[in-house]
Amino acid sequence: MKKIFKIARLELSIMFYSPIAWLVLIIFIVQTGLTFTDLLYSQETNQQLGRPLNVLSKVLFAGEDGILATVQKNLYLYIPLLTMGLFSRETSSGSIKLLLSSPVTVPQIVFGKFLSMMIYTLLLAMILASFIISGIVSIEALDIKFVLGGILGIYLLMCAYSAIGLFMSSLTTYQVVAAISTLAILAALNFIGEIGQAYDLVRDITYWFSISGRADQMINGLISTKDLIYFFLVISLFLVLTIIKLDNERKTKSNTRKILEYSGAIITVAVIGYITSLPSLNYYYDTTRFKDRTLTKTSQEIIKNIKQPVEITTYVNAIHYSASYGAPENRIKDLNRFESYRRFLPDMKMNYVTYYDTLVQFNDTTKTLLEKAKKAASAHKFDFDELLPPEEIKKEINLIPENNRLVRMVNIGDKQTPLRMFDDIYVYPNESEISAALKRLVFKPSKVGILTGQKERSIESISDNGYKIITNGVNVRGSLINQGFEVMDVPASASDFPEDLDVLVIADPKTEFSPDLLEKLESYISNGGNLVISGEPGRQDLLNPLLEKIGVAFAQGTLLQETENYELDLIQAKFTDQAASYGFGFYEKAIVTLPGAMAVTYADTAGFKVEPILYTNPEETWNKLGEFDLNTQKIEFDSITDQKLATPVALALTREAANGTQKIMVLGDSDYLSNSEMNRNNLNTVNSSFAVRMFRWFSNGEYPVNTGRTKAIDTVIKLDRSEIQWLKGVYAGIIPLALGGLGMIVLIRRKRN
Repeated sequence: MKKIFKIARLELSIMFYSPIAWLVLIIFIVQTGLTFTDLLYSQETNQQLGRPLNVLSKVLFAGEDGILATVQKNLYLYIPLLTMGLFSRETSSGSIKLLLSSPVTVPQIVFGKFLSMMIYTLLLAMILASFIISGIVSIEALDIKFVLGGILGIYLLMCAYSAIGLFMSSLTTYQVVAAISTLAILAALNFIGEIGQAYDLVRDITYWFSISGRADQMINGLISTKDLIYFFLVISLFLVLTIIKLDNERKTKSNTRKILEYSGAIITVAVIGYITSLPSLNYYYDTTRFKDRTLTKTSQEIIKNIKQPVEITTYVNAIHYSASYGAPENRIKDLNRFESYRRFLPDMKMNYVTYYDTLVQFNDTTKTLLEKAKKAASAHKFDFDELLPPEEIKKEINLIPENNRLVRMVNIGDKQTPLRMFDDIYVYPNESEISAALKRLVFKPSKVGILTGQKERSIESISDNGYKIITNGVNVRGSLINQGFEVMDVPASASDFPEDLDVLVIADPKTEFSPDLLEKLESYISNGGNLVISGEPGRQDLLNPLLEKIGVAFAQGTLLQETENYELDLIQAKFTDQAASYGFGFYEKAIVTLPGAMAVTYADTAGFKVEPILYTNPEETWNKLGEFDLNTQKIEFDSITDQKLATPVALALTREAANGTQKIMVLGDSDYLSNSEMNRNNLNTVNSSFAVRMFRWFSNGEYPVNTGRTKAIDTVIKLDRSEIQWLKGVYAGIIPLALGGLGMIVLIRRKRN
């Protein structure tokens, strides 16, 4: 060990007796300092403008533009300059022969030179660590452990680059060639992850060798044994290759033996790396303050109740635009989306089935379908011979309800449920949707019944007044079926309602209830059944006979709201103060739009506790009696005959029943759940969130799965702009000048000696 330390000390002295080591330190400080202070300045600007700040520890240090992320992107510019002379300098001067003939072993030489780089890169890591002090001064509650985990990732990456540079330096007598060769190898290791993506085994191996973004997980708060072992193996591989190279210069060996030694080292590392990257052998440590990189406790509790193997099969229709997400080239990225679950379910199987089938909207013929399939297979690099034709995929599974697009089927034992991709900017299912799918299989879904038979709103209708988007929207993230609910039609003609319903929805019946149906509904209510009742103006008499049993009624007339830009009958209802206690806690000015609504009144409530949830604006809203047509008549508020009022348009009723707390929601409008309101873009409404929270209330909080996390506390900047500018001056001026002065003194003294 003494010889290794002596070699390292000598190498460091040579390094600092040249201007390169000093210049790298200065440039590194200036770059990271400007990155930090510029980000801090932009966030302080947002703070002054009253915009909310989010997780400043991540913004300043990680993410896409933080210090550590920036260093990872630019590190390849620094390390080759430092490593290019480690051996090429010795080779070009001829001193390598003296070194190899001296009483030191080749491993001691290699480890000594590598140790010098470890110490130098440690200086760079200490510069990064100095920003922890700046962070503590600049923002409240800096997540120090999170930053330290990221610095560890950068340090390991620097060591890996150093080992690569060390090996390349041993191959040539020219330092510039060594630097360029190191850049080439780093580029190759970044690119290698793209090779062989169409083949499973090749894809796994090349992806493991890829160094691209390898420190991302650590920078963003998750340390895994897979990444730690990767860095250890890469460093070891290039050190061993360097030792083999130098040892070959001391001894005479056949070319065959040399090839075997090199290939043996590479294969050994590849095998160890592949085995240790298997999910069952992975361990993780979340460095974030509130364990943001780990599944929430709710999801973990669901997983603890899984007693059988989990299998997820992804069905990919090659001719659908979603096929790219399941293409072989995207397979690693797709699998990584489930890594947080594989951490707790290491034996989870992920299968892929590719097929081609008709897209209804294009009316494909058999000929055009086959042509499209061949073109798609070529574009996405599917093996066309492995694509299942329509008749074969139909034998295996019916994907027509999924519109023949990419969908995953989650299986636990003999139970199965779909897990879908979504038509939004995120596309992939998040923790909420994945955990909801697992929970549906482990326990049971929350069942929502929609009464049919009186021309009520339909869960399959895509018309403006239909309910498909919020209840049954296959590729809508917020739809009930994707959040753990099972939505079904309940025919009025059925002999009885399903006993396991969590709630029955009666939405805008247009014909009178038969005596039998009315009796059945009254029995459902008296037996403690949960209910949502909503109607439309002009049809109060259809629902009031049922509502009177619970002491509620729809008032005669139509509510109108006087606004400049919207229809008179578009009610923009606000939440009451009591609404938050029922789970409807929104921001202060949140509104729910109700196009064509009526007031809801209550008196003798048959033992129910009644709380208004939504009410009208008393300064703009009045009740208009009689028939009128807004399209042909000019309706205005008449202060003599009309009166502005704040009236409830949604009531929550609760009472204790034999099977628990009975819950009923009565709303003076049925369009609040309609497709048109889910797609409204001329008003900032919370209709969708209100709907989901309403059904969460009926499911007693079981669905949607609560994956909420603790709010970040590092969201306040303590410095003002002038102080940030002073901080920038320190990093971009004072410290570099001080280092430059120190470097000049050392170099001048060295020259004099």
